[in-house]
Amino acid sequence: MNHKKPTITEVVLRDGQQSLIATRMKTDDMKPILSKMDKVGYSSVEVWGGATYDCCLRFLNEDPWDRLKIFKKHFKNTKLQMLLRGKNLVGYKEYNNEIISLFIKNSAKHGINIFRIFDALNDINNIKSSIEFVNDEQQNSQGTICYTTSPVHNEKYWINLAKNIEDIGAKSLAIKDMAGLLRPKVCYELVKKLKKNLNIPLHLHTHSTTGLADATNFKAYEAGVDNLDTSISSFSNLYAHTATESLISMIYDDKKNPFNLNLLSEISEYFQSIRNKYKEYEGSLKGADINMLINQVPGGMLSILEKQLLDLNKQNKYKDLIKEIPKIREDVGYVPLVTPSSQIVGAQALMNVLDGKRYKTLNKEFVDLVMGKYGKIPGKVSSKLKKRVESFDLDDDNDFILVKEHRINLSKFFKENALKDISKQDTHLLNFILFPKESREFYQSKNKVSMNDIIELQEGFGLYIE
Repeated sequence: MNHKKPTITEVVLRDGQQSLIATRMKTDDMKPILSKMDKVGYSSVEVWGGATYDCCLRFLNEDPWDRLKIFKKHFKNTKLQMLLRGKNLVGYKEYNNEIISLFIKNSAKHGINIFRIFDALNDINNIKSSIEFVNDEQQNSQGTICYTTSPVHNEKYWINLAKNIEDIGAKSLAIKDMAGLLRPKVCYELVKKLKKNLNIPLHLHTHSTTGLADATNFKAYEAGVDNLDTSISSFSNLYAHTATESLISMIYDDKKNPFNLNLLSEISEYFQSIRNKYKEYEGSLKGADINMLINQVPGGMLSILEKQLLDLNKQNKYKDLIKEIPKIREDVGYVPLVTPSSQIVGAQALMNVLDGKRYKTLNKEFVDLVMGKYGKIPGKVSSKLKKRVESFDLDDDNDFILVKEHRINLSKFFKENALKDISKQDTHLLNFILFPKESREFYQSKNKVSMNDIIELQEGFGLYIE
């Protein structure tokens, strides 16, 4: 039986290195190989978004927009792709439409062609404006379903969600399986049904954490998926993704393979040498973690939770913590565990375990989640939990400051610190809006060296970021 060959998106420059070395890869370590990557024949390369933006400012003393300029310069034949958190953009709070529009306009201007737009709760109201603004820039607005399993997440749910995403204007659709939960047979049936019900291309993004990714990707190919995400072999598997070379070898005969495996081998060897420089950031996972299918906790989230308990000298609470996370997820209506819901649920689980009593202490973000401030929850919130948090319903601290006000504040900062005023440049303004503290430190010292622990990346939540 002949199957249509899917195109390939290479993710090593974003999710591959984010999953395996905590997003610490410097731009200077990427530059030498970019031109070769451009010759491979990828449909796109994922280069930006997710945690890469704030990591540049927070840890690497780099301007993320300068990195994007370099990508645009070197990828002359390959489309550039980013991961966008809907109304949260690349941050951890909701931004108004004026800021969303400004960010997307500048991202497109600096080279982004495909915007993969997701919401942790799969609330299409949280991605609608981003899709519209991307369409205004005549780029590919890729709506996303964050895959998870629960009593409320069934085939009917996914098909209805996908059709609704198409209806609001998305030019393509991605299945985002951030925890590697999508089983091969389920994937085959889901892709088949989605292809039957949609008129837009379908992409699949899955992780190798549970050991299912290779088979799941292959079944997606058999079902007619249009594009598959992979990561070059030296940055593949474990918390990451199916190896690019492996998948290509699965779906192509040697004589009909349009991809140059020798070139891919060169690229893999290069990234292997780079990976060796970042050994200190690698996680503890040595093989597949099948427990993910039971507790649905993303692997990167597990490793950071483990370290937090170690720092608190509470290692003995680890098993209790892992058991608590799915209980909270059920209480809060089976939210998918992806940024920011994974951080919020995990932080609350940590509090519950350390307190020795469930919901004795409540995290503000958790209260906001339960009260619907992050969007519509997929299932039903426990009545007991809802009653518990109602007294803690705090005012929303999203002040929705106008762009003009942000620009004035940034200009004042430059003046007060005797720095050249570059507040009129949108990219610098966006750095300031999205990450004000990190931007101030970045602009104050071009020689800043940050050895901050990975936990600090998580904005107080201490958990996995996608």
